[in-house]
Amino acid sequence: MKKKIMLMLLLSICIVEANEKKIVKDNSNKQTITNISKISQSEKEDFKNMRLKWAEFLTGKESLEMESPKVKKDTIGTLNNMGRKNLENYNHDEARMSIYSDLEDMKSGVQIQTTYERLKNLSKAYVVPGTDFYKDEKIKKEILDSLEWLHKNAYYEGAPEYGNWWQWELGIPKNINEIVAIMYDEIPAENRMKYLKTSQYFQPYAKYSGYSPSAKYSSSPELRVSTGGNRMDTSIISFTRGFLMEDKEQVLDGVSAVADVGEYVTSGDGFYKDSSFVQHGNISYNGTYASVLFNGLGSILYLTSGTQYEMKDKRLNNIYDSIIDGYSFLLINGGVTDAVSGRSISRDGSNELERGRGIVTSVAMISEGAPEPYKSKIRKLVKKALDENISYKTTEKIYNLKLKEIMKDIEINEEYEKISEPKSKVFWGMDRVVHLGSQNIKFVIGMHSSRIGNYETMNGENKKGWYTGDGVTYIYGENSDKSKEFWPTVDMYHLPGVTASINERRDGSGERRHKVKMSPKSFVGGVTTGKATLAAMDFLSWNNQTSGKKSWFLIDNTMFAIGSNINSSDGEIHTTIDNRIVDGENFKYTMLSDGEVVTKKEKRIGNWKNIGGKSEKPIEVEYITTYINHGKNPKNSSYLYSVGLDKVSKNDVEILSQNDKAHALKVKDYMGINFWQDSPYKVNKYKSFSTLSLLALEKGDTLELWVSDPTQLSNVMSVLEIDGAYKLAETTDKNLKIRTEKNKTILKIDNIRSGETKYIKLKK
Repeated sequence: MKKKIMLMLLLSICIVEANEKKIVKDNSNKQTITNISKISQSEKEDFKNMRLKWAEFLTGKESLEMESPKVKKDTIGTLNNMGRKNLENYNHDEARMSIYSDLEDMKSGVQIQTTYERLKNLSKAYVVPGTDFYKDEKIKKEILDSLEWLHKNAYYEGAPEYGNWWQWELGIPKNINEIVAIMYDEIPAENRMKYLKTSQYFQPYAKYSGYSPSAKYSSSPELRVSTGGNRMDTSIISFTRGFLMEDKEQVLDGVSAVADVGEYVTSGDGFYKDSSFVQHGNISYNGTYASVLFNGLGSILYLTSGTQYEMKDKRLNNIYDSIIDGYSFLLINGGVTDAVSGRSISRDGSNELERGRGIVTSVAMISEGAPEPYKSKIRKLVKKALDENISYKTTEKIYNLKLKEIMKDIEINEEYEKISEPKSKVFWGMDRVVHLGSQNIKFVIGMHSSRIGNYETMNGENKKGWYTGDGVTYIYGENSDKSKEFWPTVDMYHLPGVTASINERRDGSGERRHKVKMSPKSFVGGVTTGKATLAAMDFLSWNNQTSGKKSWFLIDNTMFAIGSNINSSDGEIHTTIDNRIVDGENFKYTMLSDGEVVTKKEKRIGNWKNIGGKSEKPIEVEYITTYINHGKNPKNSSYLYSVGLDKVSKNDVEILSQNDKAHALKVKDYMGINFWQDSPYKVNKYKSFSTLSLLALEKGDTLELWVSDPTQLSNVMSVLEIDGAYKLAETTDKNLKIRTEKNKTILKIDNIRSGETKYIKLKK
């Protein structure tokens, strides 16, 4: 079967080659791409305009002249510091074996890429008027000499891709393209072309990775179709290199490959219909890889606007919808929640607010090329994120005219309103749940299942991310500033919401993201009204020694957490209620069941390197930790607690079921039930015959139901039996079947292979 798939892929590539390029392979196994098509004068003008727009986008040298004296001074200062920093360790020796003395391994893709990045930063300082490096002939010579040295000694056609493929095929080509754009008039034309052709050797086509003969030495030697965020990288590389080389076939190759990312997926990498974004097969990555995608798409939409290459593919509407429907929840306090940022949470210099800044900037660019009504909606989303970020003044930190324009847009100011009622969303495509309260409290839950991995560690990053997909609950107030210090200092054995052993773990252990190691549990997800959510996780630990049923009822400004059937043979087990840096937020925690509760206040010292980052600089912060001690090797343990802004007592919640058959709570007028098993079970007036999550709201003669099957495994319609005779008033389930018999109403609901919530309104 694998051979058949590979033959089909090779055949498709041969067809692409025949239609797009003539490939010539010489005896040294080097691949050269020839026959750059002749272009018309109008195409030549388009390429020049795109090149100039991109150079301005990369440097901001012209828009900086329109800034206030303070912003201009601060920006020049930043560029000067950047220039000086990137001259540190510069090797001036004529017989040098590397450009930088601290980057000596010129067979390492990582070190070669870092070298190009430093040269790119020097190039920015060189071209921006007012810097200490502006048009400095010595700096220019060092940049040009370095590019030539790298071309001869490090990054040349035929060089083996030792190590991670990403640097050779994506990271370095992107840097080369950007340097050429910035230094276009300074680099001799002949040199420009040979540097660009070298990157073309390593990454020739936008739709594929692993195409170069040198890829056989890399971490991913197989020929494959590029997907998700990687597809956007390969597209932007071909596209920008195309107009830099004045090669319309490369431009068209990049543009045509971009629209593919707009197609929804049902498994693997890409955007799902619920706005989830997955990369590396099963890791939620709206915070990083999707950001790469947005950055590339925003750039291409911006650069092609007003040219004959302007993008109008209808599939892009799916991306616009995903931005509007997804990031209105995932952008919290102007940052993007860590729950969707994978292993990047361990990178020093990368945090929720920093990643949020990148996403907001990118989607602002995307709004430029988006048609109405998408354009206006995306701009409102950007304005909302900027307004809510009270700890990181984005428009003061980056001289982006598009962001400033959106901030000053009177129409957006008049139409934009802060959230006045709760909003909830279940991202069933990536096992995430978000609930936004109406009074500056937000909850995010990160889970894993047979579909989504528990965490990702790679390249030495996120070494202690063991429990970040085990039902972690992120609880936010109105300020995310402290999130920058959380991961290097938090007790990783006590993450909020997690039920886990306190036994010592080995770095990088227990990763359940590869097919043979995925969790066998599929009941993970939830059901939502759009204002309230019932989340669920049938939990099994990384070593299969701890199990339990976990549910969360999110309503108004409160989260109720309920657990049962907690069994373990892995020593002492704790369920952490919260573990937060002392930040002045006034949340209320209420234990609503019996059990030993421990609260402690402690100063913790950590650093980024300890979790997979680089910096060893100590960070000291004060924490308050609260957890439930289930004891050693507990059997059938349980819990119920609440977290929120409102004062809660045991009278505010009624437990209807707390066992391995169902979790059921009644809060205010809502009833929420997770039916855990594929067997008949009745709670109150509701009887389910299979796995199901249900929210019910009954008022007078009206009964509203919200139903989903978090397992996403059913091949038949779900059957729900309700006491009483009802008729159908409204539903989002076009395949719903309803009948009444003996004062009972039987519903057949189409939850086949989907975790999506179906709405049903009944009348007595």
